[in-house]
Amino acid sequence: MVCTIDAELTRIWESLEKSNKIRASLFNLIFFTKKSEHEKYFRTIAQRFIEKFPSRVIFITANSEDQLRSHVSVVPIGEEGTACDFIEIDVGEKLLNRVPFVILPHILTDLPIYVIWAEESTEGPLFDDLKQLANRMIFDSETTSNLSQFAANLLSLKCDVGDLNWARTENWRKLLASTFYTQERLSALKDCSHIQIVYNGQPTQALYLQGWLATQLGWKLKKIENKGGHFTIAYEGQIVTLHPEESKSLPSGIILSVDLQTSSQEHFSFGRDLQVPNQIHMRFSSLEKCDIPLLYLFAKEESGASLVKEICYKGTSKHFLHLLQQIKERKEYANL
Repeated sequence: MVCTIDAELTRIWESLEKSNKIRASLFNLIFFTKKSEHEKYFRTIAQRFIEKFPSRVIFITANSEDQLRSHVSVVPIGEEGTACDFIEIDVGEKLLNRVPFVILPHILTDLPIYVIWAEESTEGPLFDDLKQLANRMIFDSETTSNLSQFAANLLSLKCDVGDLNWARTENWRKLLASTFYTQERLSALKDCSHIQIVYNGQPTQALYLQGWLATQLGWKLKKIENKGGHFTIAYEGQIVTLHPEESKSLPSGIILSVDLQTSSQEHFSFGRDLQVPNQIHMRFSSLEKCDIPLLYLFAKEESGASLVKEICYKGTSKHFLHLLQQIKERKEYANL
């Protein structure tokens, strides 16, 4: 297997000698997922990422077969004359313990190693071995059915961690931070009595955003109710409601709107333009006045953008760790 991969890479690059292709690698990217629809999504993420940051990709896919196969290709990057190696490993779940011996000779030394673990389970020798190799372990909480256990798993790891869903909320976190930056606005935010968040399909990003706000403002959680995706989250003095909507043209989980109301009847509304999703319409009003509507622009959402954010972030976000600790400690998050 090792010789086959090396020999195939050598053959491919020798055939490209006259094409002026330059072999480029900034990182080692190791993906692990199972054969499913989710696999296609992560292949897209890998492709979009290396278009911006050429890297050696090792893409491991687990299946129900009782064999281990490899495939090697070289991926050209735009029209810049660069290309990078893409090593695919298809392996039966019973043979996962062999994978570290296969991939270890093909990890480029002196380059950071990022592992994108795209499955819920973090048990088994493959996970343990990859964790030892990784500079950073990156997860996707959309794959979990128990958010509380997911948080506990991440907090137990002795390495830098990230979550693609956390990265996907960055634009909203920046928007709220830039809106409530003055002492007057911050006082209004602390005085919030009700927050409503509308999300598309999958609730994790909405749960993260409201949990981040609550953690930063020191709100004390009392209970969570979930009725078919309609969440009511009660804090001491604040009520947060999360409502699902379906928009097939937008990514699952994306936040569509955030509305905040204070006990003094101040209202802050942030709504995504469904036709131009990176545009956010902002409307602020009170009993005495209504401000001129504003437009806020998010960076355009692209496949792979959340992975870029997690890889470019140094260490583990303290805000994210505080949020994970809150989720871990509350059993209400277990089956959301």
